[in-house]
Amino acid sequence: MSEIVINRISEGDSSQSRAHAQAHAHAHAHAQARNASSNLTSRSSSPSPFAPSLSSSTSVSTPSRGITASMSDTTIAPADQPLENSRLMSSPSSSPPRGDGDEHSSSSLAHHMPPSASTSTSTSTFLSPIAPQLQSPLLRSPSEIVQKVLANVGGDDVPAVARAAKVCRELRSFIYENIRGNPVFEQSTQDGFIAVPCSRFGAKGKGGSQKGAKKANPDQALWRDIHLQIYDDPRLSGTFPLLRDTSEIDWKRRVQDRQMVGRMLLDWDEDRYDEAATHYDLICDTLLDMYLDLPPASPSFDPSVDEEPPNSKLLTAYLRSPLFRHLYLHHSLTEEKPHLRPLPGQTGNPNRRAKRTINNPKISQVHCLLPPEFDEDVQEDRERRGYTREVVYNAANFARRNDWGPFTDDGKVDWTLVDAISCVMMSNGKDIIRESDDHWRAAVHPMSYGVEPTRGWGYTDLQRPADLPEDELWDWADVKGTWSGSYAFLDYADWVSLNEPRLVLLRRAGSLDLSTYHEAVGDLMKLDLQIVKDPSEHGRCICPRHNVLTDPLPVVTTYLPTSDLLPPIHFAGSSVQHQGPTFPTGTPMSAIRGVVRLTADNPPQVRWTLVIRYGGEDRWRLECVQVGGRGSKRGFFGIWTDALKEEHSPNGPVWYWKD
Repeated sequence: MSEIVINRISEGDSSQSRAHAQAHAHAHAHAQARNASSNLTSRSSSPSPFAPSLSSSTSVSTPSRGITASMSDTTIAPADQPLENSRLMSSPSSSPPRGDGDEHSSSSLAHHMPPSASTSTSTSTFLSPIAPQLQSPLLRSPSEIVQKVLANVGGDDVPAVARAAKVCRELRSFIYENIRGNPVFEQSTQDGFIAVPCSRFGAKGKGGSQKGAKKANPDQALWRDIHLQIYDDPRLSGTFPLLRDTSEIDWKRRVQDRQMVGRMLLDWDEDRYDEAATHYDLICDTLLDMYLDLPPASPSFDPSVDEEPPNSKLLTAYLRSPLFRHLYLHHSLTEEKPHLRPLPGQTGNPNRRAKRTINNPKISQVHCLLPPEFDEDVQEDRERRGYTREVVYNAANFARRNDWGPFTDDGKVDWTLVDAISCVMMSNGKDIIRESDDHWRAAVHPMSYGVEPTRGWGYTDLQRPADLPEDELWDWADVKGTWSGSYAFLDYADWVSLNEPRLVLLRRAGSLDLSTYHEAVGDLMKLDLQIVKDPSEHGRCICPRHNVLTDPLPVVTTYLPTSDLLPPIHFAGSSVQHQGPTFPTGTPMSAIRGVVRLTADNPPQVRWTLVIRYGGEDRWRLECVQVGGRGSKRGFFGIWTDALKEEHSPNGPVWYWKD
């Protein structure tokens, strides 16, 4: 119904014309209305949905006492030009058209003029003045009705709103100018202040004509309504700890950017991929904004049952599009060739390999929202997977400066490292599942359902549960329980070849090609974790399932800045091999202690630190990031290193998820 109203926006009030026109004028008015409506409909195929005006030309001749036009010309001129037919949509206060010297016309009206009104040859028609009462009933409606109609149309077809803006000045002003920074005022009422334009649709003027009126920010109400019909409400996002300032939200820009990015990712053919690359930053920014706008999940959230929010559905489709894959594989990295000439047999020397840096870290953050799709039969896929292995197993990426984890030196998450780790571990998991390893079937769930497993609980509700006993700690990160996961590693000789090429005696003969290399994947493990109140008593925590009991151990600390938004959660437990639905009784067991805390990011991310103790000694330290935040079903990805940080000790990726 809303589209019908838009398509008939320029139809005149026939009842008024019958009361003030003769018989031939009656036919004339209806012919004009039909022609204007058909021209509006024909303009629905405009190739530029957000263009400020319609660029068109009209072939006219201008005799001294009238206007002539070719009968075959049916183009409507831009709305910002003072055409006679634009007065079909003008207010009653519009001045009557000039009779002499007016050089502008809508030739489509001339095409349907009755013969009795013509004073020219058969190829041209005289356009008589149009009565000012022939105006649109829609534009005479209250602004709330106009906004509702346009919002309903925009919810189904955003370009239709842009086409409506080309009809006349009044609609264009209402759609594009009745926003922040334009002449809109607040008028005092009994219930407070309401936002009203200077005139019905934003007439010119400073200060307003209403008594006591003052300038206001109408919050782009039309574009906000359109946005909320298509995308999630950013004001309800659980991503940020503090409520967002709605005055900072540019609703129109958000809708326009997301519509453009969506069309590029889903509709553009391969021959336009290079053109899309020029919008690389816009695509990255828009996709990340859509992810950050997702509403928080509840603790009982199940992605296999619960309905997806709008942004989640769109993001899953966008991230799986061929164009996004092309941008990730071909435009996300900048490669610098080495200055040293490669020597025979030294392709594994890191000083002689090409240096590659990420162009925009945001593409790494959104890429790890979905499991990677690498095809071993495609060379570019093999090369990209080889690059992720190089990043993960390169010990230089994990040192004291970032606490041997996927972080920056200021305590924030390094999404390039997290993306590489997730690519390696989820690709390995998919390879094992394809080999029919039933133990790894548990990894199917966190890798399914699009981006939904990366939707966490957020930070909108940070109050301690009222029903939680006072003597219990608040498990705000859902630490307690059983976690499944595993790790991967290179053969030590290959790791040395990658990181310590000077140690010739430990290097494997021949070159190391990580694009075809398949690292070893450890056993699927089960972690049974319990929260501890006193960090100094880590080692004395008894795991109910295995009765782990050791002497008190050092508290797990960090060198990096952290957030104090939520208190750290210290935990302890056990780790055993998972060889079936229950814990085996005869497998070796390791003791685990660690802490969960928030990073210094904005919004903060959930950081996991685990120390694995085996044979009475601290053996491994894991530094991880939970993708999606607290409560995320995807789990946490990270790096394992030697707990004592001995020289030439190896490193590798880990991944654990909550059962």
